[in-house]
Amino acid sequence: MNPRHSLRLLPFVAVLSLSGCLQDSASYAFPEKDHAITLVRNQAWFWLDSVDVEVIASRLPECNDGIRIEGVPRAGKLALYQAPDEYPEPIFILQTDQRHYAISTQSCRVQKFETAPAVLGEKLGQFQEKDGKFQFVAGANKE
Repeated sequence: MNPRHSLRLLPFVAVLSLSGCLQDSASYAFPEKDHAITLVRNQAWFWLDSVDVEVIASRLPECNDGIRIEGVPRAGKLALYQAPDEYPEPIFILQTDQRHYAISTQSCRVQKFETAPAVLGEKLGQFQEKDGKFQFVAGANKE
Protein backbone atom coordinates (compact mmCIF):
# COMPACT_ATOMS: atom_id res chain seq x y z
CA MET A 1 0.00 0.00 0.00
CA ASN A 2 1.22 3.45 -0.88
CA PRO A 3 2.27 5.42 2.26
CA ARG A 4 0.16 8.37 1.09
CA HIS A 5 -2.96 6.19 1.17
CA SER A 6 -2.10 5.07 4.69
CA LEU A 7 -1.90 8.67 5.85
CA ARG A 8 -5.31 9.39 4.35
CA LEU A 9 -6.82 6.58 6.42
CA LEU A 10 -5.37 7.87 9.68
CA PRO A 11 -8.22 10.35 10.44
CA PHE A 12 -10.81 7.62 9.88
CA VAL A 13 -9.02 5.22 12.21
CA ALA A 14 -8.80 7.94 14.85
CA VAL A 15 -12.52 8.68 14.57
CA LEU A 16 -13.41 5.00 14.87
CA SER A 17 -11.28 4.59 17.98
CA LEU A 18 -13.01 7.56 19.60
CA SER A 19 -16.56 6.79 18.55
CA GLY A 20 -18.68 5.84 21.51
CA CYS A 21 -16.45 7.67 23.97
CA LEU A 22 -18.21 10.01 26.33
CA GLN A 23 -17.47 13.26 28.08
CA ASP A 24 -20.34 15.34 29.40
CA SER A 25 -21.29 17.31 32.47
CA ALA A 26 -24.22 18.49 34.54
CA SER A 27 -24.49 20.98 37.39
CA TYR A 28 -26.60 21.67 40.43
CA ALA A 29 -26.51 25.47 40.43
CA PHE A 30 -27.12 27.62 43.48
CA PRO A 31 -29.02 30.89 43.29
CA GLU A 32 -25.72 32.70 43.87
CA LYS A 33 -23.80 33.28 40.66
CA ASP A 34 -20.70 31.10 40.10
CA HIS A 35 -21.69 28.65 42.86
CA ALA A 36 -22.35 25.03 41.85
CA ILE A 37 -21.76 21.32 42.23
CA THR A 38 -20.71 19.92 38.85
CA LEU A 39 -20.30 16.32 37.75
CA VAL A 40 -18.17 15.56 34.68
CA ARG A 41 -18.51 12.05 33.27
CA ASN A 42 -15.71 10.46 31.24
CA GLN A 43 -15.85 7.15 29.42
CA ALA A 44 -12.62 6.29 27.65
CA TRP A 45 -13.79 3.23 25.71
CA PHE A 46 -17.17 2.65 24.10
CA TRP A 47 -17.44 -0.95 25.30
CA LEU A 48 -17.35 0.02 28.99
CA ASP A 49 -20.64 0.20 30.89
CA SER A 50 -19.11 2.45 33.53
CA VAL A 51 -17.78 5.99 33.66
CA ASP A 52 -15.37 7.96 35.80
CA VAL A 53 -16.98 10.99 37.42
CA GLU A 54 -15.23 14.16 38.50
CA VAL A 55 -17.21 15.79 41.33
CA ILE A 56 -16.40 19.50 41.54
CA ALA A 57 -17.49 21.91 44.27
CA SER A 58 -17.09 25.50 43.19
CA ARG A 59 -17.71 28.91 44.62
CA LEU A 60 -15.85 31.21 42.30
CA PRO A 61 -13.54 33.02 42.55
CA GLU A 62 -12.79 31.79 46.09
CA CYS A 63 -12.50 28.07 45.47
CA ASN A 64 -12.86 25.19 43.05
CA ASP A 65 -11.88 21.62 43.97
CA GLY A 66 -13.09 18.06 43.66
CA ILE A 67 -12.51 14.33 43.54
CA ARG A 68 -12.57 11.57 40.93
CA ILE A 69 -14.91 8.60 41.37
CA GLU A 70 -14.04 5.60 39.22
CA GLY A 71 -16.29 2.84 37.95
CA VAL A 72 -19.70 4.47 38.24
CA PRO A 73 -22.40 2.61 36.26
CA ARG A 74 -23.17 4.70 33.17
CA ALA A 75 -26.90 4.11 33.52
CA GLY A 76 -26.78 4.85 37.24
CA LYS A 77 -28.44 7.77 38.92
CA LEU A 78 -26.37 9.86 41.29
CA ALA A 79 -28.61 11.25 44.02
CA LEU A 80 -27.85 14.59 45.70
CA TYR A 81 -28.99 15.35 49.25
CA GLN A 82 -28.87 18.41 51.49
CA ALA A 83 -27.31 16.90 54.59
CA PRO A 84 -28.79 17.47 58.06
CA ASP A 85 -27.34 20.30 60.16
CA GLU A 86 -25.35 17.89 62.40
CA TYR A 87 -22.14 18.36 60.38
CA PRO A 88 -19.51 21.00 61.31
CA GLU A 89 -20.23 22.90 58.09
CA PRO A 90 -23.09 22.74 55.60
CA ILE A 91 -22.59 19.82 53.22
CA PHE A 92 -24.32 17.95 50.46
CA ILE A 93 -24.20 14.18 50.10
CA LEU A 94 -23.78 12.50 46.73
CA GLN A 95 -24.85 8.86 46.59
CA THR A 96 -23.77 6.57 43.78
CA ASP A 97 -24.51 2.86 44.10
CA GLN A 98 -23.27 2.07 47.63
CA ARG A 99 -20.76 4.93 47.87
CA HIS A 100 -21.38 8.29 49.53
CA TYR A 101 -19.44 11.55 49.21
CA ALA A 102 -19.53 14.73 51.30
CA ILE A 103 -19.46 17.92 49.23
CA SER A 104 -18.80 21.31 50.80
CA THR A 105 -19.13 24.44 48.72
CA GLN A 106 -18.07 26.42 51.77
CA SER A 107 -14.58 24.87 51.91
CA CYS A 108 -14.74 23.46 48.35
CA ARG A 109 -13.85 19.96 49.44
CA VAL A 110 -15.20 16.61 48.33
CA GLN A 111 -14.41 13.46 50.27
CA LYS A 112 -15.66 9.91 50.52
CA PHE A 113 -17.52 8.71 53.60
CA GLU A 114 -15.83 5.60 55.01
CA THR A 115 -19.24 4.29 56.09
CA ALA A 116 -22.64 5.30 54.80
CA PRO A 117 -24.25 8.15 56.77
CA ALA A 118 -27.21 7.04 58.89
CA VAL A 119 -29.31 9.95 57.61
CA LEU A 120 -28.78 11.45 54.16
CA GLY A 121 -31.06 14.45 54.57
CA GLU A 122 -33.45 15.98 52.04
CA LYS A 123 -33.14 14.64 48.52
CA LEU A 124 -32.69 17.55 46.12
CA GLY A 125 -32.70 15.46 42.94
CA GLN A 126 -30.34 13.37 40.90
CA PHE A 127 -27.84 13.49 38.10
CA GLN A 128 -28.92 11.18 35.31
CA GLU A 129 -29.26 10.72 31.57
CA LYS A 130 -32.63 12.05 30.45
CA ASP A 131 -33.68 12.45 26.83
CA GLY A 132 -30.15 11.47 25.78
CA LYS A 133 -28.49 14.20 27.86
CA PHE A 134 -26.73 14.04 31.23
CA GLN A 135 -28.41 16.54 33.55
CA PHE A 136 -29.48 17.35 37.09
CA VAL A 137 -33.17 16.58 37.60
CA ALA A 138 -34.54 18.39 40.63
CA GLY A 139 -36.76 16.43 43.00
CA ALA A 140 -36.40 13.23 40.98
CA ASN A 141 -37.78 10.14 42.71
CA LYS A 142 -38.00 11.56 46.21
CA GLU A 143 -37.54 8.82 48.78
